[in-house]
Amino acid sequence: MTKVSIIVPFQNVENYISKCLSSIMYQTLKDIEIICINDASEDSSKKIVQEYAQNDNRIIILNTEKASGQSYARNLGLEVASGEYIGFVDSDDWVELDMFEKMYNRAKQDDTDITMCQAKLYDDKEQRFYTDDYYGLIPLAGFKDRVFHPNETKEEILNINVVLWNKIYKREFLQNIGAKLQDGYIYEDLPFFFETYLKAQRINILWDAPYYYRQNRSYSTMQNSDKKVYDRIPMVELTYKILQTAEFFSEKKPQIVSWIIDDIFHRYTLLEDKYYEDYFGKMKEFFKRIELTDEDKAELAKSYCYDEFCNIIDRTYYGFWNFLVEKYKTSNKRIKAAEHKCNLDILAIKEYLEQYKEETKQEKEQIISWWQHHCEENTEQEAKRRTEEQFFFLESKKNEELKALYDEFQEKLRKQEYELKAWQAQSLRQTQEKLTADYEWKLEEQKQHYMNALNEQKNYYENHFLSVKILLKLCKKTEQVKNKLKKLVKKN
Repeated sequence: MTKVSIIVPFQNVENYISKCLSSIMYQTLKDIEIICINDASEDSSKKIVQEYAQNDNRIIILNTEKASGQSYARNLGLEVASGEYIGFVDSDDWVELDMFEKMYNRAKQDDTDITMCQAKLYDDKEQRFYTDDYYGLIPLAGFKDRVFHPNETKEEILNINVVLWNKIYKREFLQNIGAKLQDGYIYEDLPFFFETYLKAQRINILWDAPYYYRQNRSYSTMQNSDKKVYDRIPMVELTYKILQTAEFFSEKKPQIVSWIIDDIFHRYTLLEDKYYEDYFGKMKEFFKRIELTDEDKAELAKSYCYDEFCNIIDRTYYGFWNFLVEKYKTSNKRIKAAEHKCNLDILAIKEYLEQYKEETKQEKEQIISWWQHHCEENTEQEAKRRTEEQFFFLESKKNEELKALYDEFQEKLRKQEYELKAWQAQSLRQTQEKLTADYEWKLEEQKQHYMNALNEQKNYYENHFLSVKILLKLCKKTEQVKNKLKKLVKKN
């Protein structure tokens, strides 16, 4: 039986697929199959994969008739996979050459349903490597080097990395629970993870980072600001239903609901402005479907996202914006939230200007009416003159107040922008220093690894060459003996 089936869906990744496939083909674990699903690529990706398949009969190519999405492609791979374990690699990522050997050995050693590993991230725009706690599985550090059950991780459950590609799954386990990804959606790995994780009996971790996850590449499916973010709501709702089946759900329900609210609202802050209102409506409908007891609400009120939850349910779209303007007036907790707050403040200024125009119009009408009523004895010209003087005075005062308000707002924006840039620069420096050290250490380790392999090959060929020389000498000696025997026979 094939030890590991590796599923690689791809679409229009001609610049990345070669590195991905090369890192899989030359795995130290040879007993693998590589299932490549072409999701109606329009560039040369398919041709590149076919060229690789001609040189390696372990590569299986499947094609979709039309672009159907990554989840559909992965499900096709699951249907034909024959390996004892199943792994996933995204077509723009790559892996260490011994990743699947280490993962397979770790899984077999402990007979696990799921084995996870750490990952390193690569920023395609900035051309740099980095790590973080989420992809490093730091929340599960307490379970290092031992098998564990999902119920043991109820405190860490909401902080575990949910991606497919840093895990291998026992195929028999996936078949028994009928695990399948949600066709037609992105974020499909979220419900798939919780469904498989909560039903697994034995889980362990390879504390190594052999997977390289490429971020910020062009035309990636994971663009956080467009309409695809809408998929997050049905995928999170499905995840919530799955979590309701967990033994610890009642105990952790407030924390789970808080996590859901924060996740859905956070996606809202990432959207382009044109999608705000539509997303708000879908978010509000979902939140209304969450059933909460008075006890749940009391516990949830302790979380920092409870205000957003209540205001989303109770307010209209524009009413909720007014709430955000007030709440995030001085908040700097998130860069995106701060940027969103700036957009909301600008809108609030525009609305204030419109309101000011309307109020000014009403005040003008009231002033004219009052003067007409109290100055009937004056001439029409005198009454008009006094009215205009009074109106001019009030309008000047209003303009001064509005200008002061606008100047205050601009100063706050400048200060906030300066703080954000300073924070980003500091974070970048710290990250670059750490990554430089990590990269130099890894480079030296890889160099030593390949030098050892080269020396082994050299010794191997030197030994074989010596054996051949000995055989040639023996053959020559044998020929000499045969010639002497022939002469002896002739003589006698």
